[in-house]
Amino acid sequence: MLASELFEMIEREVPKELALNNDPVGFSGPGDPDEIEVKKAVVVLDLVPKASLGISEVDLIVCHHPPLFCSSIPTYVIHSNWDVVQGGANDALAESLNINVLDIFDEKTGIGRICSTENSLDGFIKDVMESISVDYLRIVKGRKELIEKVVVVSGFGLNPEYIKLAYEKGADLYLSGDLTHPGAVLARKLGISVVDATHHATEVPGLFKLCQLISEFGIIAEFNNPGMPWDTYPYAKI
Repeated sequence: MLASELFEMIEREVPKELALNNDPVGFSGPGDPDEIEVKKAVVVLDLVPKASLGISEVDLIVCHHPPLFCSSIPTYVIHSNWDVVQGGANDALAESLNINVLDIFDEKTGIGRICSTENSLDGFIKDVMESISVDYLRIVKGRKELIEKVVVVSGFGLNPEYIKLAYEKGADLYLSGDLTHPGAVLARKLGISVVDATHHATEVPGLFKLCQLISEFGIIAEFNNPGMPWDTYPYAKI
């Protein structure tokens, strides 16, 4: 299949027009999509050096985050349009946590999902650890022990603006990644529980689902997960 034909199929399901302003989605090169034959694609969160991916004989990289450098392999980016679209990254995250989607979180952009559950805070945290591929969590414990309304945003969501919005929408708990110090202080002030399950791990369910979508078009699609872009070293006093 020509890359241009594959891109048309993808964009019917995940329109580029859904992407946020100034988000560079779509084909980023190299080559001409009308001349590139695609039989096998690899889906990644980030474009990293080829040796780190450990891939060979692949015709196309489907990358979630816009690349920070040029690739020698043809690359197609599906970013915020995959976060927004129904059935995309945020719905996949909610599905992996076995919580029911009620509504869109940020109506202005379509980012995030408001979900329902019935669990204790400790029980929900345990479910998160067992449901998604994460080695550690950072948690701000709120005032409520019973968790009924949950907001999820895959990837980048734990900024003060979104933490405040989750509180205003009546969420008992907000799960995403990239918690900052100011965000944690705000969450403690508001009394909302916040779970930082890492940017990386909250994106993984959506990347598996993206593989399934591409496979339905007759392309061999594999998810490649090189893991976190850093190592975590435990410190023990002697």
